[in-house]
Order: sequence, then C-alpha cells, then structure tokens
Amino acid sequence: MPRPRFLSFLFLTLILCLQVSCGYTQKTVLPRDIKTIHVDTFKNKIRLENIYAFEPGLEIKITNAIIRRLHQDGNLRVKSREDADVILEGDLIAFDQEGVRFTGLERVEEYKLYVAAALRLVDRQTGEVLWEEPNFSGDASYFVTGPRAVSRSAASERAVDRLARNAVDRIVEDW
Repeated sequence: MPRPRFLSFLFLTLILCLQVSCGYTQKTVLPRDIKTIHVDTFKNKIRLENIYAFEPGLEIKITNAIIRRLHQDGNLRVKSREDADVILEGDLIAFDQEGVRFTGLERVEEYKLYVAAALRLVDRQTGEVLWEEPNFSGDASYFVTGPRAVSRSAASERAVDRLARNAVDRIVEDW
C-alpha cells in the first residue's frame, strides 16, 4: 500500500505540472484595437527569367487561402479595405520546385515545391507598416511515381495552405 506522504508528493507534483505547462493558448497577442483585417489581392512579382514552375492564378489562390485561414482562426474579422483596422499586402516572389529523390536512372521520383511571398501588415489609418516579412514561404513534397504519387497542382495547394497557415500565425501570434 502506497504511503500517504508519497501520494501527497505525487499529487503536489501533478498540480505543479498543470500550472507550469507549456503555456499554449488560443488567445491572440494582437493589440486590442486591431479587430479587423483586409487582405489585398497578392501581386505576382516573379521575374520572368525566374519562372521555372508556373501555376496560373497562384496569387489569387494565396489570397483566398489566407482569407479562409483567417476565418478558421477567428481572431480577426475579414472586412473591406475601408472598414478594416489593418491591411495585409503581399507579393508572390517565388514558385519553384526541385528534385529531392531520384531513381537509379537519375529520374526524379519526388519533388519539393516552394511558394514564397513578401508580406506587409499595414495600419489602415496611419499607413504605418506594423511588420514586414520579405521572404515568407510554404512548401510541400510530392511523389511523381508510385503509390504515393500526386499531381503538382495538389502539392501546390498544400504549399499554399502551409503559407497561409504560417502567415495567419504570424499575423495573430508574433507581435
């Protein structure tokens, strides 16, 4: 039978662990006066000589993915430009892929797809840039052969979703 002193120690340890846990919270760290956001349509700023992989309308897909993610997050309401506290501006600066796994014949089996954007969060009233990230990215790996093969467009969707998740996390958590 366990000793009462040991049980008391175990109980106290459990209480302390619960109080000093990881600190994760779903609350935002945004300033209290920022409650709404407008997401400008991203602009494609990829230089023509740097286009190795192309996806039509990628800048629209990124814009829509960020708006969807903001709705899911719920910390900020998406509004029109005139009604928003802050404006997220973005430029698509890179969309590329590179081979990461090859067959014995040096054919690509797996690619890593990258999408990168320059982001700015601007106070609508003052025009002040609250923060700027010149090279924000999302990526996804995809196989082109075998049972795990997926299309490049499906991988592109995953990379855009990852970029959107990272961007919204930056907006609401990292001040």
